[in-house]
Amino acid sequence: MSVSYQKIILPTRPQTDTIVAIFLLKKFGKEKYPGIEKAKIEILNNLPENETSESFFEKGFFLIDVGGGKFDHHFKNTTASYLIAEDLKITDDPSINKLLNYAERDDKYGLGTISSDPIDKAFGLSAIITNFNKILPQNPQQIVELILPIIHAHYKEENRRFKELPEEFEQKLKENKAEIFTGKQGKKKLKVVAIESDNPSIVGWLRSVEGQKADIVIQKTSSNHINILTRPLKKIDLRPLIVLIRKEELICRNQKIDLPIFVLIKSGRIPQVPQWYYDRATNSIQNGGLNPQGTSPTVISLEKIKEFTKEGLNRPSPSNFQRENFNSNFL
Repeated sequence: MSVSYQKIILPTRPQTDTIVAIFLLKKFGKEKYPGIEKAKIEILNNLPENETSESFFEKGFFLIDVGGGKFDHHFKNTTASYLIAEDLKITDDPSINKLLNYAERDDKYGLGTISSDPIDKAFGLSAIITNFNKILPQNPQQIVELILPIIHAHYKEENRRFKELPEEFEQKLKENKAEIFTGKQGKKKLKVVAIESDNPSIVGWLRSVEGQKADIVIQKTSSNHINILTRPLKKIDLRPLIVLIRKEELICRNQKIDLPIFVLIKSGRIPQVPQWYYDRATNSIQNGGLNPQGTSPTVISLEKIKEFTKEGLNRPSPSNFQRENFNSNFL
């Protein structure tokens, strides 16, 4: 006879390790443990006489860290969350690696938050769990319900990075909606990725070690907005590129405005070309950014932007922002 699980039993108040274990159970254990996704949390320090972990499981009570059963990590050199992951055969899933490491670090070493900064410690997840336990000592169910969405959000982003985004990028390459090319600025060889995608996470992934380690990402959305973002550590000079882009925008819109370089090169937005924002703080050139409301899409094609990127990286940069030092031959 199949068992339907109505309760998850903990020996004490919810802790980082047991909450991660509960998340894994509810997310991945629904087929193996029917009903577990709706199971309520209860505290039981010790099993009653004449009861065992097996008898509890047969009644639909899932024991974590109590009763000496399969998922009691006490006297084992592991964590409850790892035992659950092992049981569900998901230990190789890179999307949960940080969760398992975080649970182990918190449970074994009391280092849920490594930073010694008092603000970091106060607002770290481990401290928040501790605070909830103090103000809701009789309500473990509410504590778990408050923390699970945070863990789920982390998992969703990790799954996006390790599964969804790589798959999307490979598909875009096959559809010729993504391209990898090389640029050069001085002695720096730069990896550039251009992609057509509405995914707000794709740029961060493409620049990451897990992704393409791109130095520059050009993203075109379905609304025809184009944004150019860089890896800050590379200190790429985008000034020649913003000059080329702003000048081309004026030409494509048939606006016969001859702006000097010291205007075209300005950071922020210039009134003559409001479609483009040059952000020196993030070292990016944005045609609306993630939320382009109020910013009209560029009329420059993606192919032209890619050409300008290659060309702009190779162009000489002005030595400073003083008007008298700009050379009209720059263009």
